[in-house]
Amino acid sequence: MKHDRGTQVPIACSLVPSEQANREQAWARLLRTSLLARERVAGGLRLTVRPAAVPSLRQLVDLERACCPWITFSLEDQCLTMTASGAGEEMLVQMFR
Repeated sequence: MKHDRGTQVPIACSLVPSEQANREQAWARLLRTSLLARERVAGGLRLTVRPAAVPSLRQLVDLERACCPWITFSLEDQCLTMTASGAGEEMLVQMFR
């Protein structure tokens, strides 16, 4: 488990492997079917999805907030901005490539 020097929050997911696999599949399905744009922003990524996918996106964000507190999530309309400090930024980019 890595620690970001800028915060005391560990850069880690609290899900067990089976939960993590299910979550990864849910994200992959959402992004495969609904992603309109993915762009790098300072500290992380911005994802834009089809309007019909916003309820699913909101649900995933709520779940992620519980297991990955090192990520800051900002959801506005159909755009999700995810940021993290230090080493968390690159981890985020790799998670959502």
